[in-house]
Amino acid sequence: MDIEKLSSSYLTIGTPGRLLERATKAEKAYGSTSNIYFKGDAAQLPLGEKGIGRLAAMRLGYYLKLKTKQANEKVWNWLELDWRSAVVDPNLDASELDFEPYSKACGVSDFPLQGTSIFIRWFQGDWTAEKINALVFNDLAKLADPFKAISANKFITLTFQGQPVSIPFLDRQPLSAADAVCQAKFEYDEQGEPTLTVNVDYKKLDRERTDRLTGDHLRAAVRETPNKKQKITLVDGEIVARSLKKLGPWEMKFYWFNRGRLMREQNDLWSRSVRQFIAQWGGGFLVYRDGYRVYPYGERSDDWLDLDLNALAASGYKLNRAQMVGYLRISSIANPRLYDQTNREGFRDSYDKEALKRLLRYAILGVCRPFLDLVEKEARPPIERVIADVDAKVFTSKQKAVSSLKLIQSRIPDESKNLAVVMHHLEEVSEAWERAKVRIASFEEEIEEFVHLAGVGLMLEFIAHELARVTHDTLRSVSSGKFSPEVVEAQLKTLEKRVRLLDELSVPGRQRKTDQNIYELTEMLVEFHEGKCARHNVSVSLSNKVKSKFLCRVERGQILQILDNLFSNSFYWLVNRFDQVEQGKISINFDHSAKKIYFSDNGPGIPEERKDSIFDQFVTTKPPREGRGLGLYIARRLAEENNASLELSNAVNVLANK
Repeated sequence: MDIEKLSSSYLTIGTPGRLLERATKAEKAYGSTSNIYFKGDAAQLPLGEKGIGRLAAMRLGYYLKLKTKQANEKVWNWLELDWRSAVVDPNLDASELDFEPYSKACGVSDFPLQGTSIFIRWFQGDWTAEKINALVFNDLAKLADPFKAISANKFITLTFQGQPVSIPFLDRQPLSAADAVCQAKFEYDEQGEPTLTVNVDYKKLDRERTDRLTGDHLRAAVRETPNKKQKITLVDGEIVARSLKKLGPWEMKFYWFNRGRLMREQNDLWSRSVRQFIAQWGGGFLVYRDGYRVYPYGERSDDWLDLDLNALAASGYKLNRAQMVGYLRISSIANPRLYDQTNREGFRDSYDKEALKRLLRYAILGVCRPFLDLVEKEARPPIERVIADVDAKVFTSKQKAVSSLKLIQSRIPDESKNLAVVMHHLEEVSEAWERAKVRIASFEEEIEEFVHLAGVGLMLEFIAHELARVTHDTLRSVSSGKFSPEVVEAQLKTLEKRVRLLDELSVPGRQRKTDQNIYELTEMLVEFHEGKCARHNVSVSLSNKVKSKFLCRVERGQILQILDNLFSNSFYWLVNRFDQVEQGKISINFDHSAKKIYFSDNGPGIPEERKDSIFDQFVTTKPPREGRGLGLYIARRLAEENNASLELSNAVNVLANK
């Protein structure tokens, strides 16, 4: 700085000098490129925007001496700030603290030099080796993006009491021990439409998946609802969805370490390097803007995405922050609406911040974790094979044991009594294993019942909501005194329909396969949902009834569950479309000769990347707190139990049940 900048900028609080300088350089370097298409490196732009960071020096010590000059200046510019008098006398008038910069001539050898030195004395606290090490470990090592360069903080040289202090760098070797890597990228196409791409590479089990969300599916990902146990109010989902248009591109990547597996299978590697590595760099992912850290994200105490809370509620405490090492990169040019709070405690509350949070939560909880769970489940051997392997080992071991005991008995007759006791216990163990096999078989039968009950639960969730709504409307009409018998009768008829459908959903043990007219069951479902369709302007088209009945031998309640799940999925996406100009339409067509039902709608359809996985467990494009990813999985299982199949048609937006 020259002497003028010392007076006009450094000694004046809240000056926009750096902000204007950055805007000028950005305009010169990148022109008028829209923020949503920015893909450059803004790391060369100056930091700072509020003009108050210099005040932080007052928290370190009461006396500051500053020395600065620009290149080819023939003087050093000095400024001394001594706040000790204000500390001694808190009532001292500010006008008595008159600090003026001054200049001193420098030697010819200093003419080319430029830069600033700040000397602080009369510290407000003690500076110990432990304090310095904590600062280096927790802050300086992570100040610049360590994932971009081996030595990200090479511009910092630190000494303490004359001794050099090294700043740790991120050792990439332990990253190779990560079980999985998740990457997410948010960008825009040529029409300015946002796209979220999420890639999960489960390296340990050699499985990979890429999801790409656009349009209504992307908007649905940020349409979260509060957790019932958390009394929090979320910003309206549609408002957040609209902010996606201007949020700007960003990228995220994190490495997931299965600590339990590492300790079991690679304990030496865990103890030697990985444990210490995770202790320093773990805690979720660090956030970097223009290559420099945004606080407090990435600290152990900051769970801004509620990942630990969700991991605690999930099986295996998976994807908690202590197992994650990674980063989120944003830019001051690409993401101009993500402002820092004045106290450097994260982003200011805004629609853009809320959209960013929900997109990240969806990538982690809606794509990454379900995929890891699915891969692990598929990697486990089927229970039948496990039982067969154990059975073979038990049989072989028993045969060897019996043979050895008989040999011992022939050689040591006096021990016959003790050997008989051992033989008896061996038989008891064998009988226990046989009983265990019977119990395992019964568990498998119970699992099938649980699948059915889970489907019933999903359906009852909606029915209970409808019952509550209808009864509330009826009571309100009666209480107001402004009602007609016709209105109450209509409400009671609606209530009767809900209860009648409830009666169809009995437990599996009470259901039997009987000849059912599938067309009439479908009519029943359409009638059940007609009130909701009318309220949300959704039309349902059912193909004309023919003389020949669409008879199939099925379990009536299970077919109702399958059809209701298809109906509920269509209804959700039709109601939550961003563009509501065209009326939502659901079409149900019957092919009597081929025994097929075609269920279709004019919603956003199924993303290309999801077509092979929509029937898997926990796969959904709904927000984490809305979609469970079980509906279609259960529906297909129920279809198979009724000698039917549930498939995705080759036609666009058509589900076929045949």
